[in-house]
Amino acid sequence: MSGLKLFLLTIVGACGLACAHQSSGTVFNAVPWPAAVIPQYNVDSVTRDSTSTGAYALVGTVVDSAVGKPLESVQVQLRQWPEDRRFHVYTDSHGGFVLGRVPPGRYDLVIRVIGYRAVTGVRNARAGVVDTLRTRMAVYKMWLEAP
Repeated sequence: MSGLKLFLLTIVGACGLACAHQSSGTVFNAVPWPAAVIPQYNVDSVTRDSTSTGAYALVGTVVDSAVGKPLESVQVQLRQWPEDRRFHVYTDSHGGFVLGRVPPGRYDLVIRVIGYRAVTGVRNARAGVVDTLRTRMAVYKMWLEAP
């Protein structure tokens, strides 16, 4: 039983360091970040592609809700039921993403990354349409406690 407690304490300590636990005494100040942007050439090429192929596209940015900092490596996924078709992409260093060539239909949207609350919704993908989405994600605080 002692080994299990040591293991849990190690995990709690690592999570506390990784998540900047409030009781650590460390103070973090918000730094102003530039607004997340989608390179215009991506939007233009996706728009032309969607129009010519009759597919749907979703372009946008994902930022931290507290400070507006662009979030990198966030997964943006469209999933269709019951066919279980999935289309996904990850955000770039500016928080931007381009998800193109999606067949028309109704999709569940899930935007997720470790440390933030997932954002979910529904998208009605129409042929030849390019939708724009700006998403703000809230930090997810999770506490582990030993029994």
